[in-house]
Amino acid sequence: MTLNRMMAGFISAWTLILTACGGGGLEGGDYSSNAPASPEPTYYGKPTDMDAAQSVTVTLPAKFLYRGLSFSPGSSTNGLTSVVSAANAIPIAFAEFHIYDSSGTRIQQGETNTNGIASFMIPKTTGTYTFKVFSRAYNDYLKVSVLADIYSNTPHYAEKSFTITAGDITAGTKDLTSTPVYAEANESISSRVEGGAFNIMYDILLANEYIRRNIGKNNGGTPSTDTNVWWVADKVTVFWKAGFNPYSYFGSNSPLSFYSPGDRKLYILGGVNGDVKSSDTDHFDDSVILHEYGHFLEDVYGNSGSPGGSHTGNFVIDARLAWSEGWANYFQAAVLSGADAAFNNADENRAPTDPRYHYYVDTYGYRASGNTAGVSISFNLWQDGTAASYDNTASDLAGTGTFREVSVSRALYKATRKDDAQYEATKYGGGITFTNIWKTFAGEDTSGHKKSNPITTSLVNTTTYPVPSVGLFNNLLSRNVVGATAKWDAILTEEKQTKTTKDYAYYLGTTGGACSGTTEFTVGKEEQLMTARDNVKRSDQQVNNDFYLYYHDGTSTTLAMNYTSTKLDLDLILYKKDYVYFEDTYRNAGYTSDYIVKQSRNVATTSESISLSGVPAGYYILNVKINAYGKTASQMNTNATYSLTKGGTAICGTER
Repeated sequence: MTLNRMMAGFISAWTLILTACGGGGLEGGDYSSNAPASPEPTYYGKPTDMDAAQSVTVTLPAKFLYRGLSFSPGSSTNGLTSVVSAANAIPIAFAEFHIYDSSGTRIQQGETNTNGIASFMIPKTTGTYTFKVFSRAYNDYLKVSVLADIYSNTPHYAEKSFTITAGDITAGTKDLTSTPVYAEANESISSRVEGGAFNIMYDILLANEYIRRNIGKNNGGTPSTDTNVWWVADKVTVFWKAGFNPYSYFGSNSPLSFYSPGDRKLYILGGVNGDVKSSDTDHFDDSVILHEYGHFLEDVYGNSGSPGGSHTGNFVIDARLAWSEGWANYFQAAVLSGADAAFNNADENRAPTDPRYHYYVDTYGYRASGNTAGVSISFNLWQDGTAASYDNTASDLAGTGTFREVSVSRALYKATRKDDAQYEATKYGGGITFTNIWKTFAGEDTSGHKKSNPITTSLVNTTTYPVPSVGLFNNLLSRNVVGATAKWDAILTEEKQTKTTKDYAYYLGTTGGACSGTTEFTVGKEEQLMTARDNVKRSDQQVNNDFYLYYHDGTSTTLAMNYTSTKLDLDLILYKKDYVYFEDTYRNAGYTSDYIVKQSRNVATTSESISLSGVPAGYYILNVKINAYGKTASQMNTNATYSLTKGGTAICGTER
């Protein structure tokens, strides 16, 4: 049996308390289709030119309604509110709209402005017309399509009929400012709850505006095709439908929002079996939407090396997964606090007074009579990691923060708050700008975390590591930060992080006599379940493992490890670069892994070796691990010293 990537989490689920794996049939009916999917309808956003003297100019606002979040840390009444108020409606900005005559023929089209105003000209003909605004945009400000399903690929819409009278023709104008088009958020008014689609679209617009404003590529507010002065993200496609769980497309009944790597597609949870009242929904959960969009940015602009899989936000996990989830958790908080800052003309990187913006918040249902509703998960990014309820770092070894996703999130969030913003007594923000975060993340205007130009075997003129982690990110970020970083350093120490790759994917080089190659495991740790529902005991990715980035030049040689220990049994495993970690629980159940290239797992001896004969040239991960399978805590409470050799020559980790 082969343990493939699907079992390990290929769908790459990002909702924190759920795993991407899961069985079960489709829920709420069979949403599969034997017919080929229809292509997304052609985008029409450019108005048809008309003679002003022969036209009526119509002005019509488009807005969406939403359910706001009531959130105060520790409150028992947290969750989406029952209130849907036109007074709080948000403009539908930069969206495609169409005008249809009474026969259903499209006679005009365009895009709303930044205030959600649609202004258009139609012929001077009396009659009834229909205005439709769609949940998609493709322009200098926003490139997104929020579609109802993967088969029809049609956008959501809000519509309004209006009449052109003889008086309007005489005046040449029709002002409908007092009667906006509303995308509804109340299922009792519109079962489509189309306001949810426009809220998703709005969050993605906020993210785009936050990035271009902070990296100084908004050209004073005037769009331009020159990417040096204007920035807009590539198009992303979002699938969402009220009352529908998009994970059922993949055969699972676990309610889930997620991003599909490589496809540039987000799937946002709309509910379960038609229920939007009490089931888990994410269309008004801004944290979740922006989290998933953060994964899109990571995939397109950053270095996305996550293997996917289970994560709870409170467990030591794969460093690549921790980086990916940690980045997405941070990004949503940065955008939401930045949006609030923009609205209040405050500093982008301040610590906002509204506690909501310090948190990742995921809700279920909405609060109304007869409903089950509340917050399924929330955690604070603006707090001391050693006192945190999620991913507490107090008793961790140095470097463990590299393997903790919420620790990654906290470190990024605190680092990018003003250096006079205080989160604990004598503890402050790091004062690092998002400009430098983005430079490092996307390689914008500098070498960065972005996946390109793999490192050479030389220690000189290194470029980008092919394997991401927060240690690598911190290392590269430190090169972009000018001035004192003492407060950032304090944050990293608190979160058990460093500015090196020593804790994960340390570059393994041959240095001959300059390197003893001796490394020590100070203590082992017994395998643990991630949650009470989990059936797989997992090895501690930090304590029980050392991961090295190894470049193989294709020549035949032998990698060997010798160690001394009275109790611990060490193994030597060579993984493909894009591996999924293979738990011993799976191995002892009879599974194999396609990601393991070579391995040595002797029990009776303290020597392990693997031949690289026939192994193709390229980058690999060499894993020195403690075999913790079936061991108790007392059996693991000891140390082991090991050394590595290549062809008989000592090798060790080297800072790149």
